Amino acid sequence: MLHYLERDGNLAIRDEFDFFAGVSTGAMVAAYLANNAGSVEVLALNEYSSARLTQSYFDKSIWDKLLDRFQNQPKYDGRRKRARIETLLGGVFINDIKDKHLLILAYDFINRELVTFKNNSTHDATYNQLLAEICDAATAAPTIYPTIPTTAPKRRRLVDGALATNDPSHCAISEALAMGHALEEIWMVSLGTGKPTHDLSQKDRDRIGMASRDWGILGWIRNDLFDHMMTPSSAVSPRQCQQLLGARYLRIDGKLPRKLMQVDNTTEVRVEDLRSYALLWLEQFAEQVEQLLAGVHEARTLHAGATLPDI
Repeated sequence: MLHYLERDGNLAIRDEFDFFAGVSTGAMVAAYLANNAGSVEVLALNEYSSARLTQSYFDKSIWDKLLDRFQNQPKYDGRRKRARIETLLGGVFINDIKDKHLLILAYDFINRELVTFKNNSTHDATYNQLLAEICDAATAAPTIYPTIPTTAPKRRRLVDGALATNDPSHCAISEALAMGHALEEIWMVSLGTGKPTHDLSQKDRDRIGMASRDWGILGWIRNDLFDHMMTPSSAVSPRQCQQLLGARYLRIDGKLPRKLMQVDNTTEVRVEDLRSYALLWLEQFAEQVEQLLAGVHEARTLHAGATLPDI
């Protein structure tokens, strides 16, 4: 979606926005942009290509392919993921980023704490971490990748921040307020990765609803407990942000068939399907995007012309 915004909207994403926030794969995108690691076009077409995803992020050994769901360990060891992240972000530390603000979320599953990594201010981790380590932790989805140990004196074991919240928008607003910005100064574009569609008849809904009364732990696991635990935050956050920011907030998201929500299905057909949905959603929200960006430009012009009081 960011690539299409740049290509068709004649704007530069990194120049247009001051603050980048992300969780899970969004953490990678946010870090890439804040660090000015390359163009959005390269990120979209090369880094999220079928070949790159298969080779560097979801690489299976022959034993992984044979055992698949029968192995009692993460599906991927994450070594190539970390190596690729280090190639993308180099030896950059989070506080090396001076001209943009960055917020990345991870989850400390031992202490059950949301961990916020941010530059230009104090942060939970209490030290200046490598951006690659932060992104490796923020993308460590449970059952997909191993947990990530931090290198801080206060040792932590981190996983994907989506376990705490899979929409960081409200966290970004809180951080902007903590930095001293007024609520009316905040404008936000929030990008989702799709909501599963449920093509169920009323009969099927009633049948599942009745069966759910008898589910124990195994019943809930068989019926997507993990998905149910993560989905509510993606519904709550947009509502909160809308109430806080009103017309200064835009959420771009849409329904996605369940077959396209397999995290590690990286075939060319699946990747192209996802791109087609991204373009579809952006076309649906094109007018709102133009209105929001116009509002941002007007607000910046007014701010630049304002007479600031002496401090």
